[in-house]
Amino acid sequence: MMLKSSRRRIGLAMAILLLVTLTGCASYQPRPLSAPETAAAFSERSLDNAGLRAFMEAQLGHPVTPWPPRTWTLDQLTLAALHYHSRLALARAQWASARANAVTVGAYPNPSVQFLPQYATNAAAAMSPWTVGLTVNVPIVTAGKRSYRVAEARAQAEAARLDVIQTAWQIRANVRQPLIQLDAARRRVTLLDAQAGDALALLDALRQRLSAGQISRFQVVQARLQWSRVQLALADARAAENQARTVLAGAIGVPAGALRAVSFDFDGLHDLPAPETFPITRFKTYALTQRPDIRAALMRYAASAQAIKLQIARQYPDLDIGPGYSWDQGTRKWSIGFSLSLPVFNQNQGPIAQARARRDEQAARFRVLQAHITNQFSSALAAYRDDRHKLELARRLLQASQSRLASARASYRAGETNHVDLLRIQLETQGDRLALLQARVQAAQALAKLEDTLEYPLQRPTAASHAIDEVAPGKPGPSRNPSAEGHAL
Repeated sequence: MMLKSSRRRIGLAMAILLLVTLTGCASYQPRPLSAPETAAAFSERSLDNAGLRAFMEAQLGHPVTPWPPRTWTLDQLTLAALHYHSRLALARAQWASARANAVTVGAYPNPSVQFLPQYATNAAAAMSPWTVGLTVNVPIVTAGKRSYRVAEARAQAEAARLDVIQTAWQIRANVRQPLIQLDAARRRVTLLDAQAGDALALLDALRQRLSAGQISRFQVVQARLQWSRVQLALADARAAENQARTVLAGAIGVPAGALRAVSFDFDGLHDLPAPETFPITRFKTYALTQRPDIRAALMRYAASAQAIKLQIARQYPDLDIGPGYSWDQGTRKWSIGFSLSLPVFNQNQGPIAQARARRDEQAARFRVLQAHITNQFSSALAAYRDDRHKLELARRLLQASQSRLASARASYRAGETNHVDLLRIQLETQGDRLALLQARVQAAQALAKLEDTLEYPLQRPTAASHAIDEVAPGKPGPSRNPSAEGHAL
């Protein structure tokens, strides 16, 4: 009778334990991945999507009317890229994985249960042949190992979060460059088209003079070569426009056809402030201390420091406590056992040395990154100063050329200058306009590179820069405005 009662108790305890275990289990939810469906979904992306509109309105804080916008600015295209680009989705997935790892390492180890029924074949006639035993093993983590594992994983998760912000900024930079090139190609097409008209007019005029025996054939050949060069340059500019549009579509994360009927607002790209207006010291300090990749490198260094503490703590063995109960042929027996590994043959010195080496490696990586940013900032600042100076020189040259052209037109109307000379001066002026355009493009690209060293807008925060900060929200951190006075360092 007592055997049956004990069996019922043990069976009930096992049933309750099994029920508690199963109620906390997660279930698998399949999410099939189909290459044809993914490709089809990508081909259907556009800049008039309702989901994109909702995302942009949430970031801008006001309705976007009309929808889609008549012209798209850099800020709006950046928001579209943040909505669509798969690199940002990948960075977020890696961040989610790092957060899940922090949960995993923070979990307490589960106890285990051992059920040991035994049957005696030579039991006495008056005794039950069965012996029933139950042992619970409770692991105890010692020396703060769990806290070190959690601290390391959380630091890695924070680094992954900062990687998301870094990726978002890179996406913005990748949108800006082809937009600059698209604007330059369009303006170049317009200027070259006008230059081609003047070159053809000059060629026709010289051919008439050749027919009249007033000039040599060499001058006609030179004019024809000039017209041919302009035609080739015009074809290159049109090809560059198509290429820039394709690259821009890839930077946004939409198919090239999605930009076919889209108009762009390039005004924001033409603001090229004087370098003297920049707070250079604050910019450089910000880049070296608050860029997302700098902060991520510091978090990885912090994680490596926690890894050393963990390996040192592993010199001390964990403990297993095993209380148990057995029913042995009518006799109830209680027991408690302790087990641990003995650090006899090694004291975890190898893993400790590896952890220290990894910390030194992270420190070296951080110093390399800071040195790279220092060189990058100095180079970008010098390039922008030079290109800005070149832009001012090109403006002065064009002004002088336009003055000569105005004088030539006045002389032509007065009959003091012939048509051929006027066309030649017009061609020279068109060449100076092209030189000014090239100088402006180089200055815009240099400004973009300087901004990339900060990974923040040089002049003022925008809706896109706020959206970049919010792609991976975390704890309130340092100021993300390098232009602000007294920003936190």
